[in-house]
Amino acid sequence: MFGINFREHKWAVICCGVSTLGALCYGYDQIYYTGVLGMRAFINDYGTTTDPDTGLKALTTSFLSLTASIIYVGELFGALLAAPINDRWGRKAVFYCASCCIIAGAIVQVADNGSEGLIIFGLTCVLYIGEIAPKAIRGPALMMFQMMQSCSQLVGSGITQGTESITSTAAFRIPMGLLTLLPLLMLAGLPIIPESPAWYMSKDRNEGAEAALRKINRSKAEYDPSEDLKILREAVETEREQEAESTWSSLLRDPIERRKLIFSCGAMLAQQINGIQFFYSYGVVFAQSIGIAQPFTISLITNILQVIACSAAVLLGNKVPRRTNLIVTTIMMFCAFLVVGGLGTHKVLSNGFSVTIVVFSYIIICAFNFGHGPLAFAIASEMSTGRNRNKIMSCAIVTFFFTVWVISFTSPYLYYSANLGPMLGFIYAGTTCITLVYVWFCVGETTGRSNLEIELFFQQRIPVRQWKNHQFDHSGESLNTDEEKAVHEVEEQKIPVLETR
Repeated sequence: MFGINFREHKWAVICCGVSTLGALCYGYDQIYYTGVLGMRAFINDYGTTTDPDTGLKALTTSFLSLTASIIYVGELFGALLAAPINDRWGRKAVFYCASCCIIAGAIVQVADNGSEGLIIFGLTCVLYIGEIAPKAIRGPALMMFQMMQSCSQLVGSGITQGTESITSTAAFRIPMGLLTLLPLLMLAGLPIIPESPAWYMSKDRNEGAEAALRKINRSKAEYDPSEDLKILREAVETEREQEAESTWSSLLRDPIERRKLIFSCGAMLAQQINGIQFFYSYGVVFAQSIGIAQPFTISLITNILQVIACSAAVLLGNKVPRRTNLIVTTIMMFCAFLVVGGLGTHKVLSNGFSVTIVVFSYIIICAFNFGHGPLAFAIASEMSTGRNRNKIMSCAIVTFFFTVWVISFTSPYLYYSANLGPMLGFIYAGTTCITLVYVWFCVGETTGRSNLEIELFFQQRIPVRQWKNHQFDHSGESLNTDEEKAVHEVEEQKIPVLETR
């Protein structure tokens, strides 16, 4: 499978598997509350207003907005807190802290009402996998992380569909309580996996790095860690040299660094400004509002399509030109949003109109998960090349969480308070134009390009539309062979950012 001898890397696969439990936690935490918002038992307990059409209790717009969006504020602070913990105490320390926080948050939710504020550790899971996985299995391991996240979202949808018919509070407390299962499994598995050798090396603890490498590769006969230790040492030294030259002011004053910042942060903004988060945060509530009889089934199908689209994106990722992919999928989303908005202009939606709205929302989901869903994070990571990489990525992460929060916070007010209903599609068709503008002016073809070549695209101010066919005159490049080698050493440690939905 993948042309890899997994028996030779058995222990490394086990270590990656334990870390991948974080993807399951992350994905499940992202989706289960979507179903909970549509449960009658939950509405009866938390509803403080009355639906004028049915006379039944209903959730207020402010409650929907606050509880569905506050998680992204928690994720932002969690990501920011994870950085100093990662640096001072290592990757496993983040896993322990995050697992305990998730368990505590789930217990509080099950025991009483309240909103969640869980420290996420998805980014650290991806970082850990990239640092401990040997080159031979690193690609498949990272692909599986994304797939596990999507699969756990599918499982979360299935659980909420299975419990929504329960008339007691168990309907929503069961999905909340199951949130504790995965971090408990991670806590059980953490003692058997080593700390990241890259972290040990960053702390000049060579013996710890060597011991970790031997443990990760003990399935490989006659493994010699000396070459891997040399690579790690050179990567750490290069990173320290770049960090010494890195400044926040250069992100604004230096036109080259400013262009990188715009491209990287723009990828995160473009991914979410089109309103895709509306379907993930309010999918069940949306289906109920347009009169769909089986809203939980609609949510389940949404996540099935997500898994299929993500799988197709992984399999065809290097075969479909990136720029073409994003232009086509963005136009598909734009057209589908227009159809949804147009159908929403009817005051009374017939069953046929409601089903059509759902079908076109599926087109939006598939287009997003084949295009911007997986690619935006890769673009943000690739564009943040050079000495300011960490600072640019930090800005991109903040941009991502802020944009997700804005969309999830404002959606209920636009849908209900502004009385737009499905005509909200017109708003998101407009914001999708922002995504299309970004793709046209800021996305170049980088498949098969090295980190060095991407840096040269910026240094030589080459327009993105020429990136695909541009040929560099390597004899005239300003970077020497030693610097190129150092760039590639750092590239081996560079890991794409986790996708969030």
